[in-house]
Parts: sequence; C-alpha cells; structure tokens
Amino acid sequence: MHQNQIQKSSSTYSEKTSNQRLRLAYLDGIRGLAALYVVLVHCWEPNLVEALQPALLWLPIAKFLRYGIFAVVIFIVLSGYCLMLPVVRSNQKYFSGGLLGFFKRRIRRIIPPYYAALLLCTLIGVFILWIEQTAVLSFNDEGFHTLKGLFSPKFSLHDVLVYLLLIQNFGTSYINKINGPTWTIAVEWQIYFVFAILLIPIWRRLGLLSTVTIAFAIGIILDYLMGELSSYVHPWFLGLFALGMAAAEINFSQKPSLMRIKKSLPWDKLAAFFACFAFLTEWMRFNLIQAMPIWIVHYFVALGTACFLIYCTNFLMNGKPLPPIVRLLESPRIVALGIFSYSLYIIHAPIVWLVYQFLLSQQLSPSIFAAKWFIIGVPLSILLAYIFYRFFERPFMSHLPVKVKSQT
Repeated sequence: MHQNQIQKSSSTYSEKTSNQRLRLAYLDGIRGLAALYVVLVHCWEPNLVEALQPALLWLPIAKFLRYGIFAVVIFIVLSGYCLMLPVVRSNQKYFSGGLLGFFKRRIRRIIPPYYAALLLCTLIGVFILWIEQTAVLSFNDEGFHTLKGLFSPKFSLHDVLVYLLLIQNFGTSYINKINGPTWTIAVEWQIYFVFAILLIPIWRRLGLLSTVTIAFAIGIILDYLMGELSSYVHPWFLGLFALGMAAAEINFSQKPSLMRIKKSLPWDKLAAFFACFAFLTEWMRFNLIQAMPIWIVHYFVALGTACFLIYCTNFLMNGKPLPPIVRLLESPRIVALGIFSYSLYIIHAPIVWLVYQFLLSQQLSPSIFAAKWFIIGVPLSILLAYIFYRFFERPFMSHLPVKVKSQT
C-alpha cells in the first residue's frame, strides 16, 4: 500500500514536472491568426459593399470580414488563460514575486511598446497636419466611403493624455483618435487590476466556479448600470477573461473534480457547439433581434475558445500531436507571427489609414481600390510591425519564445 502511494506520488510529480515544461506553441499561432484577421478587417470598409455590389466576388469577403470583434474576444480569453497558467502551476497558487511582481511584469510587457506606438502615431498626426497646412497634400476621409475607428491626425493634448492613461475606452469621442484599435488594450489593462486584486483572492478562497460566476455577474451588472457607456467600456469582458482562467485551471489542476471534468467532456464537440451558437446569435442580432445584448454573442465565442484551448492542451499534455487540421497553429510562420502579434495589433492602424489615403488620391475603381488596399496594407503592416517588435517590444519581453520546429 505504501509503495503504491509512493509510485502514485512519483507519477504525479513527474506529470507536474512535465506540465511545467510544456510548450504551448499553438497559443502563439492563435494570436498570430487573430491579429492577422484584425488587420484584414481594418483593410476593409463595410460601405464598400455598396460600391462593389455588381462584383459578386466581393460579397463572401465582406461576410468573412464582419467578425472582427470575435478576434478581440479570443484575445481576452487567451489573456486570461496565459496569465492564469503560472498561478495554477505554482506551488503557492499565487503570482511569482507577489502582487508587485505581477504588476511589474505586466507594465514591462505592455507599456513600453504601447507608449512607443502612441508616440509614433502622435508624430504621424503632427506631420500630416503640417503637410496639410503647407498645402502640399490634403488628407481626407471622403471618397467611396468614410473610414472611422482606426486613426485620425486631428487630436488634442487631452486626447493624448487619455491614451497615456489607457482610458480611451471610456467614451466614443476617443475611439477614432490617435490609435483606435487600442481601446481593447485599455480594456485588458483595466482587467489586469481586477484579476490581480479581486479575482485571484476570490479564486483562492472560494474556488473556480465562484470566481467565474462573480466575474460574469459583475460584468453584466455593470453593463446595465453604465447604459450607453457600456458599449465602449465592455465590462462583460471580465467574464470572458474568467473563462480563460477556468480553462487554464481545468487543464492543469490536480483537484480530482476538475481532473474528471477534463477527461470526461468532449471538448472538441463543445467548442464546435458554442462556435455555431456564436455565429447564429450574431446573425440573429443583425437580422432578427437587434435588441439582443452583444455580450450574449461574446460569451458564446468565449466558451468556444475556452473549450478549444482545453482540447488542444489536453493533446499536448498527453504527449500527442495536435490533430492535422489544428496543427496549422503550430506552423513556424504562424507561431512567428503570433510572437510579434502585439506589435502588429498596436501599430497597424496608422499604416492601414495611410495606405487608404494614398489609394484615395489614385482615383481608382472600387474593385481595384479594395484589392490594392489588401495587397499593400496587409504585408506592409506585417513588415513594419516586425521592425517595431525588434526595437520596441522584444527588449522588454521577460523571456524569448523558443524556436518551434515544424512537425511532420
């Protein structure tokens, strides 16, 4: 009996040690594809569909690029998963270096590249306004459509201060200023504080179910209390983040109840089920029930994402390769894209906007305009994002990702 206990304990220690060293390269793959999709979405303006109506080829593209917010939801769930991993896998079930250590790492990882991107956007804006004043060139948002939500050279010092404080998601007047897509960085930054100060203590005292329930409740209650402001603050994202936390604990917890859940549920089928409901409810919002709260759709996306993360990690924990259809996420190029996906996300907006302005001056047909926007905007964004990553993000990464060999 005693020998069996020793063997069981040794097996558990071996499994825990193996899990500590587990490399989840597919997470970078998901980040890379999600960031690339966001860039594609921003190289497209929905109003173009009207101008391109005779060209039926563009209709599937327009439908494919209508789910940009889904990528944002996936980012939030991934963030909850990745930040919870070291907590769940540690012996103390707490942050390495304590609360102060957590915030130091988050500040070092997020703020320097973000501020560098903010400075870059500010300088671009000042340069554009100077060009307009010299009457050398005129930038405008007139043409086939009006481009909003990405970048605007017309901003004030107050706008810069708002972006410096990462509170640009508190109001519609800031969304189209300086660097529009970074409203999601602001939301995530705010969630970090709630995660560290509120959710982790609740998790340690009351457990996973209570933590997820409280996060859901806080987000939905704030959604109704904030009224119109809620559509910019996105308080329900706290629940999405908590689902990422839940997925991490289900994967790596040694609690018997969670281990049974991990082994017994069909995570791939659940991921597909929730993904189908996400697209169905989004379609219903567009066509049938426009009053349906957007957080319902987002929670279905998040549930599907969390189940997919559990499914993929279970394969790797058991020493098995991912299924062929999923193995694309471990492709070296996709993983490499994911490694500098943060840089791609925070600097692509002014690049896409400048390409748009350049094409407006060419007097192109709608089809040529749309094609060139993709052909120029996407590769240019990736190239400049990588250069930006090398100078402003990579030096502040606490650890550099190891090279991932392709699997055959």
